Amino acid sequence: MKNIYKLLTLVLTLTIVSSCDRDQGEYPYLDNREVTIGFRGAEGSLLVENGADNMVSAIVGASTVVPSGSYSVSVDGTSTAVLGVDYDFVSGTDGLFESGNILSSISIVADFANSTIEGKTVVLNLTSNDPTLTVSEGFSQYTINLIQFCPLNADFTGSYTLSTVATGIFDSVVFLNGSVTIVEGSNPTERVISVPPYPEFGAFDPVDFKFSLVCGNVNVGDIFATGVGCGGSTEIGPAGEVGSYDSSDDSSFNVIFTDDINSNCGAPYLAEIILTKN
Repeated sequence: MKNIYKLLTLVLTLTIVSSCDRDQGEYPYLDNREVTIGFRGAEGSLLVENGADNMVSAIVGASTVVPSGSYSVSVDGTSTAVLGVDYDFVSGTDGLFESGNILSSISIVADFANSTIEGKTVVLNLTSNDPTLTVSEGFSQYTINLIQFCPLNADFTGSYTLSTVATGIFDSVVFLNGSVTIVEGSNPTERVISVPPYPEFGAFDPVDFKFSLVCGNVNVGDIFATGVGCGGSTEIGPAGEVGSYDSSDDSSFNVIFTDDINSNCGAPYLAEIILTKN
């Protein structure tokens, strides 16, 4: 019986020792090896709203659990937003990894009065203040886009009738007049309609026409190709003028844009449509 007891004790001791060795391997931070840190992602956006908190954080992650360590961020010279005018840091530019964590953050707060619908950028560079924390070169910079935002009090989606106000190339309608469906795009202010271009020249595949409803202005942002043109493709893009809308009334609004902005068929044309809810 004593021999059996001794054998069981030996097996239990070996099990505990091997278990401790294995745990040490599963948690490499226990041997104080270097940890890699970096921003999570390359960029983010903040819709800056009047009367809101307007705070956004840049998340810094570690390759494994961190016992402790600090880092700092600095503002890159390519930033278009001005510190102390367009935004401020909430708690300074130094960050800390608390023991046992793999995530930390640096936060900024933006000013609505100085924001713009075109947007401004805050470009942050990451540096380590601790010899055990190494910054990953590929994740050492993070861009925050500050974009002025006014909430929409009406829906601005669903079935609408498209009507041409000002024509495009060769005095033709740019988009097929008639019923279209407006859907929300990639953010709360973007709207998209899918509609065939230049119906007077033939039956062409629909194109996605995108515009944004921002603080009373209807903005056409990205330039896009229609797939139709004079030996090439015309492109549609923003104009010097913009359409307008009433945030509380989505019954009708206009969109102004440039047709043939790349002069594929001659000089560009200032075109305009009205969208009226059905």
